[in-house]
Formats: sequence, structure tokens, C-alpha cells
Amino acid sequence: MPGPRSPRAPGARGAGASRARRSRAAPPARTARPEVVRRRRTTLTARAAVLAVAVASVVLAVALPFKIWLAQRGQISDLEAQIRAQQRHVAALEAQQQRWSDPAYIEQQARLRLHYVLPGEKAYVYLGPKPGATKATTDSGAAQTGTGPWYSRLWQTVQIAGTATKK
Repeated sequence: MPGPRSPRAPGARGAGASRARRSRAAPPARTARPEVVRRRRTTLTARAAVLAVAVASVVLAVALPFKIWLAQRGQISDLEAQIRAQQRHVAALEAQQQRWSDPAYIEQQARLRLHYVLPGEKAYVYLGPKPGATKATTDSGAAQTGTGPWYSRLWQTVQIAGTATKK
């Protein structure tokens, strides 16, 4: 009975036989093949789909907080502007309070607004047109009404009512 075939048997064709015939010094001869143009597949691969979903989810996750952040920045700038306006108002009120703490200013305002006079002084109230006023302003009752202290305005309304023309 014949024995098992040995891979180095003279009639065997295998990788071992071809290696034995080749010289180690010379590279195996290959024939030049024409280059095959490979077309890229335009279909969406699984990796690209996962990447697109990941990028979209990150964009969606960041978009809402960014929108809220921008809105809050706008509110902060509005509130800072209100704070500056209130600080200016407080400074004006403090300056007014300083003026009212001065007795000379209080006396000046009493004379101007309330027509107070010191004992021994005489006060005169002139009800006619102001000196230097033109005829156009004296003829219109609306131009004269609303000027001076309250009793002067009251007297002006009485005068205007008495001079109403009848048609």
C-alpha cells in the first residue's frame, strides 16, 4: 500500500514546491496589470450615519441652552441699563435732598413758590401781562392760563370766563 503523500513528493504541486524552485535573490516576476478604476460607493455607510446622528444630537443638545444663554445676556444688559438709570435718579434725589437741607434754599423756594415775604416786606401781585409780552400772548387766554401760583391761575380763569364773546 502506498504511504501517505509527502508534500515534497516530486509530483506534488504546492506552495512548498514553488518556493523551492524560486531564487531568493530575484523577486518573483509579475506581469503588469492595467489599473482598475474603482468607483467610490456613494451610499451612506453605517459609520457615516452614526456620525451624522451624533453630530445632529450634539447640535440639538447645545442649541437650546445657547438660545437661553443669549436671552439671559440680553436681560442682563437691560437690567444693567436700568440699574444705571436708577443710580442717576438716586444721585439726583440725593443732590436735591442736600439742597433742601440748606436754609437759604428753603427760603428761596418759599418766596418763589408760595410767595412768602418776611415781616416788614410788602408783596405785590401783578395780574396783568408779563412785562415784555406781546399782544398775541395777551390776547390768547390759553397762553396765559396755567402760569403762576394757584390763586393767579384761578383769577385768570375768572377773567377768561368774563371776557367770552357772545355770538
